[in-house]
Amino acid sequence: MTEIVVRHLERDEHQAAAAVAARALLDAPTMLAVHGDDPLDRLALPYAEFSMLFKVLPSPQVGAFCGACLIGVAAVSPPAGCIGSFFATKAPEVLDRPTPGLGDPSRVQVFWAHWASHDLADEHWHIGPVGVEPGFQDRGIGRAIMRDICATFDREERIGWLETDKERNVRFYTGLGFEVVDTTTILGVPTWFMRRDPVTG
Repeated sequence: MTEIVVRHLERDEHQAAAAVAARALLDAPTMLAVHGDDPLDRLALPYAEFSMLFKVLPSPQVGAFCGACLIGVAAVSPPAGCIGSFFATKAPEVLDRPTPGLGDPSRVQVFWAHWASHDLADEHWHIGPVGVEPGFQDRGIGRAIMRDICATFDREERIGWLETDKERNVRFYTGLGFEVVDTTTILGVPTWFMRRDPVTG
């Protein structure tokens, strides 16, 4: 069996990482609520968003490789670099106006606004998107990526923060030391906000 290697991504690998994340999250509840039933919309539009995210984040992102093939990714936003920082001032305006319909590009901002309004006040590192290529999921690849990230957080004494839209993911992240600190429902999608304090000593 080919060894799975987890390492930081190089800059020229970020476009491939965005594609992996878009394919991995194609059927996620959030993507369905934002982009609707057309799988092409749920692939192309998140890919554009993720491409920009991976491009602008200054911290090293993490990927899992099978040989030379990238099959799993996780983005990590540093303090003051996540959704809670750059969308905080706009969030109240978005939440006060009527919800855009399916097909409206601004619909995703409803999720951003909720995420920003629930953002952790303590200095933290925001994880997401996290995804593994369909067909390679449930093989421990996502866990290997997250363990690598958590090891860095423990070593650097960083607080981890994320949101997820699946109860099975809550169980997954709980096993890595995260705990649910808040919940909400966004466009009909249950959302859990989870925090992980560093393990030291």
